[in-house]
Amino acid sequence: MRVGATSWRKLNHPTKRFEHGHRRRGVAECLADSRETQCSHASPPHDIAHISRIEEEVLQKTSLEPKDDLAPVSLSEVQTLVKSLNTRKAPELDGIHKPGKTRDLPASYRPISLLSGLGKLFEKILKTRFSDPLLGKGLVIDEQFGFRPAHSCPQQVLRLVKYVSEGFETERSPVAVFFDVAKAFDRVWHAGLIYKLYSLQVPDRLIFIIQNYLANKHFTFRHERTHSTRRLIRAGVPQGSTLSLLYSAYTNDVPRPSSSGVQLALFADDTALFTEIGIGAPDSPSSPPEGH
Repeated sequence: MRVGATSWRKLNHPTKRFEHGHRRRGVAECLADSRETQCSHASPPHDIAHISRIEEEVLQKTSLEPKDDLAPVSLSEVQTLVKSLNTRKAPELDGIHKPGKTRDLPASYRPISLLSGLGKLFEKILKTRFSDPLLGKGLVIDEQFGFRPAHSCPQQVLRLVKYVSEGFETERSPVAVFFDVAKAFDRVWHAGLIYKLYSLQVPDRLIFIIQNYLANKHFTFRHERTHSTRRLIRAGVPQGSTLSLLYSAYTNDVPRPSSSGVQLALFADDTALFTEIGIGAPDSPSSPPEGH
């Protein structure tokens, strides 16, 4: 897989800040360094013993012969999926500057890689077999509105807006806390994901395919006519892809509020907790007196 940029005018003429510490390496190598760091595990590890236990258990399970099988891919299925591919999008490299970020830092750019037609076809076939055990059996929690049929971000926003509007009509005050996970898709721990797929009782053979699809992936970063050295992707799942549903599986065990007065809203990696305070609010304290 390649990720990179074709025309970044700001990086064509690096500033002194960008050049500092990187004078002996090309721009492509600097950008590849940044991307390699993003697609790696958090450092240092929070719990080495836990990580070792999970990785050992995953290695043991994936070394066994799969107990089940998957439906074969038919010619008609391939033909239908091929027709659904966007023929106007060919494999290209591009880089997008993140709004509000300093333009002279490598981490301020989001690398984009469009899959080839064959890669898109494979992901679509894989998704049809992955969605059935995960979505068809209702294994994804109700609060998650991302990557699900008949669910969308506007619907989740409407749910929150309705809750706030109803609170304004009473003596209760709505309160919400919003969370943003940095590098959410890029930092997904592969062994942890496979472990959770087994916990969700996803078919063994499907887990085996997903594990092999994510393992040993490499990338090079292209800037103009220069390519970086080949780098290993140690963590992460596809973002903006048909397989982004893997992120929902990874975060499906997010702690859900135990109090009946607190509600949870999820859309992919965006999270909100909201409740009400004031007279008559369920399981919540009264508003503090004035002057406090």
